[in-house]
Amino acid sequence: MATIGEMFRWLAIQVGLLGQTLGRLYRRAVARVLRSDKLVASSERKFRALLESAPDAMVIVDSHGHITLVNHQAERMFGYARREVVGQNIATLIPSRYRALHREHVKGYLKDAHPREMGSNLELFALRRDGSEIPVEISLGPLETDQGMLVSAAIRDITARKRADSALRAAEERFRTAFEEAPVGMALARLDGRILQVNRALCEIVGYSSDQLEATTLQSICHPDEAIRDRAELDRLVAGEASRYRTERRYIHAAGHPVPVDLSVAVVRDGDHEPLHFLAQVADITERKRFEGQLQYLADHDALTGMLNRRRFEQELGRELARSNRYGSGGAVLAIDLDHFKYVNDSLGHSVGDELITRVGSIFRERLRATDVIARLGGDEFAVILPGADEPEAVLVAENLLDSLRDAGRIESPSPLRHPKRVTASIGVALFGGERVTSEEIVVEADIAMYDAKEAGRDRIRVYDSAQDRQERMRARLTWADRIRDALEEDRFVLHAQPIVGLTGDETPRHELLIRMLGEGDDLIPPGTFLYIGERFDLIQPIDRWVLRNAIRLLATERHAGSDLNLAVNVSAKSVTDPTLPEFVARELGNAGIDGRGLCVEVTETAAIVNLDRAKRFAHALADLGCEFALDDFGAGFASFYYLKHMAFDLIKIDGEFIRDLADSRVNQLVVRSVVAIARGMGKRTIAESVETADSLALLRGYGVDFAQGFYVAKPQPLSALDLGHSIALPAL
Repeated sequence: MATIGEMFRWLAIQVGLLGQTLGRLYRRAVARVLRSDKLVASSERKFRALLESAPDAMVIVDSHGHITLVNHQAERMFGYARREVVGQNIATLIPSRYRALHREHVKGYLKDAHPREMGSNLELFALRRDGSEIPVEISLGPLETDQGMLVSAAIRDITARKRADSALRAAEERFRTAFEEAPVGMALARLDGRILQVNRALCEIVGYSSDQLEATTLQSICHPDEAIRDRAELDRLVAGEASRYRTERRYIHAAGHPVPVDLSVAVVRDGDHEPLHFLAQVADITERKRFEGQLQYLADHDALTGMLNRRRFEQELGRELARSNRYGSGGAVLAIDLDHFKYVNDSLGHSVGDELITRVGSIFRERLRATDVIARLGGDEFAVILPGADEPEAVLVAENLLDSLRDAGRIESPSPLRHPKRVTASIGVALFGGERVTSEEIVVEADIAMYDAKEAGRDRIRVYDSAQDRQERMRARLTWADRIRDALEEDRFVLHAQPIVGLTGDETPRHELLIRMLGEGDDLIPPGTFLYIGERFDLIQPIDRWVLRNAIRLLATERHAGSDLNLAVNVSAKSVTDPTLPEFVARELGNAGIDGRGLCVEVTETAAIVNLDRAKRFAHALADLGCEFALDDFGAGFASFYYLKHMAFDLIKIDGEFIRDLADSRVNQLVVRSVVAIARGMGKRTIAESVETADSLALLRGYGVDFAQGFYVAKPQPLSALDLGHSIALPAL
């Protein structure tokens, strides 16, 4: 039996063991508590680090709307330090007008008993500490804690987005306005061509309503002959082979007639460069086509008679010769020249002469077949192509023309003391078809036969004898071409000058330069003798360049001597359309050491109309060099006022037809006054040519014409007889 001491000893051991056990349990419990605190602290650190790294401003709010936590982004956004806002109501950060909206938004979000995701976005304005407001987007999210569920708000500054949205809306509005109000037709279409949207202008062009157009395709309003080409071009755009295409098309109006349009189509692509739709621009070019037709007509026709002009006649003859050479059809050319026409002009006036030319043209047209081609080559010269005609047929046609002219072509004299004068003509006939000849050779042969008829007594017909005459007479004509070439090489041209006098105070000496050729024995050959041959044999451009080169040298001489003057030079249609001529002028000016000031290049309407676009470029190129540009013979053609709108010029030279009988013609007076008024309104100056009487000069001065030129003012003279650097005095009125 154990003693009491042993029992106490055992009890002490047991108590010690129990203490050790309890100690271990306590230490474990303490360790667990410490470990839990560390986890909490770690989680809190992670949460705060996550909060601070958020790209948006983060605001944590309790159930009463008080701010419990904010991140650094929120401090920067609102301008508050953390200590200043923690504990404050969230309303502190919201303008008063948005607080109710915000409360309702949060209340609606909290209705969900278990919100789990960020969401329920709201856009409003936030209030910064300095009182300014910024647009923000708020996203709410739940945050569960031991104290209950808090609400976290991710707040994003959307100023840049709002600005971008505003810019986008403005751009869309600009596009919509530009689309709707564009003066040209506009259409958006799907890639299959189906029209999505059109503007008013397109509806007006084709005569359909927007509803009608938006129910169809681009190809359906295109002329059937062109719709296939249109679809092929659209396919090229979609395939990326082109970014846009532009062409002329014919659209079919609702009334059934074609409408010429200028069509430009581009493909609109998305950010990945995938095609979305087409944007088409449609301009009605009916008016332009009408003008182009008029200009083409004027380029091909004589303004007085409406017949073909020389240029178009040569083209038609070239085609007829090619047809004859291919099919052996043959034909004939008639060269017709009125007898004593110069006498009619000189004795009865140019108006009577013009009336006669017009009447003769009508007589000829009435007597010719529809397949025959008639042209006025200039002055009183006419020419006719008779396709397929042999010699007897050609002579018969020529005889009928002469008979008709004798019967109907009588000139009534304005003087009762003069009897009516019978009009006659000389006609030369040249045949083609057997041997290959050029159009130039045929015209020369017809001319030679016509001059034979004149030498034989006029009012008769002569047929060119190719077997007897061709080589010798062609050689004579070619000899003239050689003489021109020799004159160019040997510098056997000379210049005369006709003064141009200022009527409104401009005292700068002005002269128009006129070319002459030196013949054998240094006799002067007038330009009418050789310029025609120069045109025929492509020698007119070298002649023009000779005149320009010498005009520039004269200017340089006078300029270096201290004299300012202006020299006017006429250039031909071929020179106007020569793209290298401005370079030539620039080079000659550089060689002479002067600018273009004082050089005035005159171009007639008929020269400009051959190619209006090139004439415009020519005028602009001269202006860049400092030269002046003048429209010569203004009023001689139907398109005179069209040039005022579309040509860059400095001077208008009024055609002499309106000046010669100015004192006696009310119509001419009205025309001249109108031209002067228009020129003044455009800041341009006027020159009247062919001033032949004191009465005309007085009227011109009264109308405000700037310059006068003509035999009454001063006749052309050799340069040696003129002091180019000094103005001449006006004749006494």
